[in-house]
Amino acid sequence: MNRRFITLLLSAALWAGAIAAGNDIRVDFNCGLAHMRTQYYTMSWYSDFPMMTFFGVESGGRSHHYAERNHLRPGMGATMFRDGENSFGVKSSHVRTGDNSIGYDTVAFRGGMMSLDVRALDKRTFAIDITSREGEVDGQLFRMAFAPDVVPLSVWSDKIGIAPSDEYDRPHGMFAPKVIKESNRLPAVLTFPDFGNVLVEASEPDVYIQEHMVPDWDNAGQNLGQGDLHSHKERKALHLGEIMLSFHSQKPHKQLTLTFRVLEENYPREGGLDFSDSRFDGLKRCWQNMFTLEPNSQTIGDDIHLAGYGHIALYFKADMLPFTTDFDTSFGMRDGIKESIEFAFRNMIDSVTCRLRGFGYEGTESTIVATYDYIAATGDWDFLRKYISQFRQLVKGVLMTDTDGDGILEDPYHGNYMGDKNQTVCWWDDFAFGHKNAYRNLLAYRALTNASEIFGKLGMTAEKAEVDGFIDRFRAVFHKAFYNPKSGLYAGWISKDGNIHDYAFTFVNSMAIYLDLVPKGYSKKILKKMLKMLRAEGFDFVYGVPGNIIPVDKKDRIGWDEMCRWGRYENGGLCGQAAYHLIQALYHVGMRTEADHILFTMMATFERDYTHSGIMPGYQQSIDWRTKGGEPTGYNYLAENYYFLLAAVTGYYGKTIGPLPEPKHINKLTE
Repeated sequence: MNRRFITLLLSAALWAGAIAAGNDIRVDFNCGLAHMRTQYYTMSWYSDFPMMTFFGVESGGRSHHYAERNHLRPGMGATMFRDGENSFGVKSSHVRTGDNSIGYDTVAFRGGMMSLDVRALDKRTFAIDITSREGEVDGQLFRMAFAPDVVPLSVWSDKIGIAPSDEYDRPHGMFAPKVIKESNRLPAVLTFPDFGNVLVEASEPDVYIQEHMVPDWDNAGQNLGQGDLHSHKERKALHLGEIMLSFHSQKPHKQLTLTFRVLEENYPREGGLDFSDSRFDGLKRCWQNMFTLEPNSQTIGDDIHLAGYGHIALYFKADMLPFTTDFDTSFGMRDGIKESIEFAFRNMIDSVTCRLRGFGYEGTESTIVATYDYIAATGDWDFLRKYISQFRQLVKGVLMTDTDGDGILEDPYHGNYMGDKNQTVCWWDDFAFGHKNAYRNLLAYRALTNASEIFGKLGMTAEKAEVDGFIDRFRAVFHKAFYNPKSGLYAGWISKDGNIHDYAFTFVNSMAIYLDLVPKGYSKKILKKMLKMLRAEGFDFVYGVPGNIIPVDKKDRIGWDEMCRWGRYENGGLCGQAAYHLIQALYHVGMRTEADHILFTMMATFERDYTHSGIMPGYQQSIDWRTKGGEPTGYNYLAENYYFLLAAVTGYYGKTIGPLPEPKHINKLTE
């Protein structure tokens, strides 16, 4: 075996032993690299010139994953700048290691001599000192090139209003996806899914951060197949590219310091919640993974490339918001949810249908629920008062879809097959959900109960009475409309010609149960039946819960076997979104043993294994969806995969979202 490789392995083992023995910080030199490692961060620096070649963080301090996957793009790393010149390859003094420090005394830029020092301040904090030994410097001073296939990071701070540079831009076209870029204030929190959260500060108040999401130009174009020419191909190119985070000063400085502090894991800590048991470690590691921020819109979507305004999945993130501690920065998760709602209110409402335009029919219901969640988390009634007419319009848009007046809502899709054009667009977009769609009806029921409470708090008696009237009718007819006596389960949808489409959807049946729409005596029978069916199919809950237990017929799903044959992706594949509904329903009816088994089995996996595959590795390559054997069957980062963690709060501990706080000043909004 290669001697240098053996030396590196022995060094890693010694580090691990030293840290476990209580030595908080370890600095040494081997294989031409200077290394600094603690329980919470690790980095390596090149010997010949100033370049951080490896960087990893671990907020929980429990695993060695942060030493296995470099957060940086290896060939670019992190480097110092002066007058546009990069320290990569710049003649420098050899790297030195000292008392918990790494440094370069002389770096010979064309514009003058510089020095760089890295100091470990404690086991969670390190500082990078950038010093000009000749004159002062401004502009770009330090840059970190992160790898979005490993860490699709989010930058949590407000925009600063300074145009980011155009240094990475190319004329936009098939082979040149748009560079997504923004400028943000410091301090900022960087969140690295699966790994942790880092607070970044600067010693000088004029220093700010620029983010450039730069695609791999050599892998732009038809990188996902001959027919795939939509935004997925751009996401794939970005997955293989870089996220450039650069630090800029607006004024000349002789010396400045960037400080990086690895924060504790961000998970619910309110009264009555105790997650100290190691069985909850997967929750602590992954709770923050649910929140990903698109830089330009600053909305929370499924991943950092997708805006979240008016989105069918917005409510999943918003449901976790009331239990999430926000970062102490100028922009946090509450702001991201608010931006997502506000953009939809201002720009996306169709004046005829009173519903939101955009991807996914139930985006309207999702946004109503998200609004309720936001008020529950913040008590920001002034925001809702500002947009009360838009909120009321969306509620009307829900009620208007009871087109035949039977108390059940209808989708504008016939529900019989998936054609060349989209015949339905819901979260479960591989299937022909349509007409009387149980999933959308259940989400609408929840949205309307939320709206009823909001109208009541604001003294809007007429609006509340209208909503309550529909809720009463809906509750009276739901069971009869969707219960399938042949299967003993609720169907997924009833198509326009009256056909029943029932594939033992776990989420439909579970939602009906925990929303208290199931007649007495049915709930436990349904859950026991589904558990028996799941066991018979060999599901062990290690990677999640399938959305359906019976394979969806070809006529009712997209015609792409690669993604949709049985056991893959939405058709029997496993993810955490579907798992939440089943776990919550089990807790709701008192089947705690069964609920605990699924919840803790999944959390053990989410602590032990990596839980995502970056932004967009490609079809059947992402572990955000898995087969029951653990093989990847998804295609991109999917924030909803972490939704099941909410069941530890709302199920295991029985916490609820709401009731809403009372408005400080009750205005009768009845115009």
